[in-house]
Amino acid sequence: MPVRLGVIADDLTGANDTGVQFARQGARTIVPLDWHDLGAFRRIADVLVLNTNSRALAPRVAAQRARLAAEALKKAGVEAIYKKIDSTFRGNIGVELDAILDVFPTPLTVLTPTFPPAGRAVKDGVLTVRGVPVHQTAAGRDPVTPVRESHLPTLLKGQIARPVHSLPLGALRGTPARAVRALREWREANPGIILADTVTAGDLDRLVRLMLQESLCRVAAGSAGLAGALSRALSWNSRPRRAKLCATEPILLVIGSANPTSLEQVAWAESHGRAVAIRAVIREIVADRDRYRRELDRTAKKACGELRAGRDTILTLAQGAGAAAGRRRALRPSASAALSEFLGQATRRITGLIRVGGLVLCGGDIAVSACATLNADGLELVGEVEPGVPWGRLVGGDLEGLPAVTKAGGFGTPEAFARAARFLRPARGRPR
Repeated sequence: MPVRLGVIADDLTGANDTGVQFARQGARTIVPLDWHDLGAFRRIADVLVLNTNSRALAPRVAAQRARLAAEALKKAGVEAIYKKIDSTFRGNIGVELDAILDVFPTPLTVLTPTFPPAGRAVKDGVLTVRGVPVHQTAAGRDPVTPVRESHLPTLLKGQIARPVHSLPLGALRGTPARAVRALREWREANPGIILADTVTAGDLDRLVRLMLQESLCRVAAGSAGLAGALSRALSWNSRPRRAKLCATEPILLVIGSANPTSLEQVAWAESHGRAVAIRAVIREIVADRDRYRRELDRTAKKACGELRAGRDTILTLAQGAGAAAGRRRALRPSASAALSEFLGQATRRITGLIRVGGLVLCGGDIAVSACATLNADGLELVGEVEPGVPWGRLVGGDLEGLPAVTKAGGFGTPEAFARAARFLRPARGRPR
C-alpha cells in the first residue's frame, strides 16, 4: 500500500511529536534517520516523517534541505505533505515552505502553529505562549533561533515569497459560508499562504473541516496541534497498536536543551528523588579534544555507576546562572555541534556498557546525535507519554526495538522527565 502522507520537520523531536498524532489513530508511522532512499520504508509505512535538521541553518541551506526532502517523498509516491513547524515559530519556516511548494504546487496552503496543550495560540495574527507574546518568552531569547516578532503575518512576509492572507478567528468561528467565500476569492485572485487564527482544539477541528471541504490538504503547515486534528479527520486502515512496556532496567535520560522548561523538569526529577543528574561541564567539552575526551570518560563512568546501582540517570549539561531565566548566551555553531556530539557519544558509551530499559532524549539535535551513534535507521512511533511527548521504538542499529521517548525543550509539565522514566520502566513505579 502506498504511503498516504509525508511529514517534513526541521528537527527530530518536532518530527516525532507530530508523527505520533497519526500513529495514535492507527497509522504506521516511521521516522527514518536517513531519508535519501525511502524504498524499504515506503512498503510498510502509512506516514513517513522526514527530519531535515535545518532549524538553525542558514535560510538558503534550510530551503535546499526542505526541497530535497519533498523530492524524496514525491519519488516515494507521496501525494500530500504536512510541513511541521515549531509552535513558537522558530526556524526557517517561510523559505522551507516555499521550497516544498515548488515541488508540491498548490494554490492555497493553510498554516497555523497553535498547540493548545502547550498554551500556543494565534489571535489577530499574534502568536502567544500561555497568553504572553512569543517574542517576550523563552523563544524570544532562544540561544540559536530567537523569535523577535510575535505578529505572524509580519514575520512570515519577511521569510516567504508567496502572498500571506490572514483568516481571522471570527471568520473561522462564524458561518462556514464566510470563510469559504474568503478562501475561494484568494484561490482565484491571489494564491498563497493562509495564516489562520486558532486558539482551541475546537478551532483546529473547524479549520480541518474547512480544509477537507475545500480540498486544501495537498500541503498544510502547522505544529502537532493541526496534525492531531487532521489525523482524527482522516481514516486509517491500520488498527492502533498497543505495546506493553515491562522494562526493569534503569532509564537513561539525555537532556541537551537549555530551555527553562527542561531545566525545571530536570530539577523536579532530582528534587523528588526520581532520577540522579550527571552534569557535563560545557567549557571542558568545547575546549579541545583532550579535555573533551576526559570529560566524556568522567561523565560516562559516573553515569554507568548510577545506572549499575539501578537508578534512573539524567545526563545533561551544567548551565550558567542565567540559563534558568532564559538568558543563556548564544553558542557558536561549532560549539553547539560539539555539545550534541558529546551527548550522542556519551549515550553510545554508556549503553555499550550498561543495559538500559529505555531512553529519554530531549532536544532535537541531541535526539539525532544519540540515534545516529547507536546506528539506528529510524524510530517507529507508537504513542505519547503526555501531550507533545511521544514515544516509539528504535528501528535497526545496536539497540533495535529499544523504547525511546523524545521531547522538545519547551514542552511538558514539570514532572515530564520523571513521568517518562516511569512510563518506560513501569515495574519501578505504581502500576499503570
